[in-house]
Amino acid sequence: MGKSSIDAKRGNIFRLEPERLTLVTDKNHPLYDPRVEDEPSESMIANIAMHGVLEPIIVRKNGEVIEVVAGRGRTKATLEANRRLAAEGKPPLLIPAIVRGGSDADLFGVLIAENEIRREDTMIHKGEKARKLLNMGYSVQQIAVTFGVTRQAVEKWLEADELPQQIKDAVKNGEISATAAVQMSGYSREEQVQRYEDIKQRGEKPTVRNMKSAAASPVNRCTPRMQTRPDIEKELLIGHPDHEDYWRGFNDALRWVLGEYKPGRQ
Repeated sequence: MGKSSIDAKRGNIFRLEPERLTLVTDKNHPLYDPRVEDEPSESMIANIAMHGVLEPIIVRKNGEVIEVVAGRGRTKATLEANRRLAAEGKPPLLIPAIVRGGSDADLFGVLIAENEIRREDTMIHKGEKARKLLNMGYSVQQIAVTFGVTRQAVEKWLEADELPQQIKDAVKNGEISATAAVQMSGYSREEQVQRYEDIKQRGEKPTVRNMKSAAASPVNRCTPRMQTRPDIEKELLIGHPDHEDYWRGFNDALRWVLGEYKPGRQ
């Protein structure tokens, strides 16, 4: 054994050209990860251009295709670093890769476990991944173990995954916190979107506090709008002014016009 050798079991690490690797971009693919859409940071590209890829990525063979299981960011950063190195007349970099076998569910679990310690996902992304594992046959407890969290956390993520896409997109874009969005989980999808739009139109930032206020306040149960005469006449109790129900109905009708009352709801 030479001085530079290590007395340990040899692994299955390969050094591959990044162009040979396939990044999964099909959202219906079992190994799809939304992070594949993200662009690597300049600092990551510069670091890899200087030092190379220090930590192996994880890949699998799918026929003749080599799919990236974990390491999408490193792969994209290496591709860009190689373009810049080529422009400078320097040799390209290779990526160290570990080949893993297993079912789609097992490898998706590897993807989660590897990425969660690298950069934490949003609650929405976690919910999407938890849902995918659930559909692959994992129990909530198995998902919790994979993520290294409690069952309650996974259940909360699954709640977030059931939010309307418009609100999920708002969370991903940083317009609303996931915690504030989940405050509306007890309402129908239409009501959730309406409450979110109402708060935005008022120029407020959707936060936990005003989401709770929107959920609790009867004033926000319908959106103020211009009402037509037929609409008003339909809601107005028709009767003689001397009848006690007449003025109660008149009162309710005016509140309804102002958007402060919706018939059939208290």
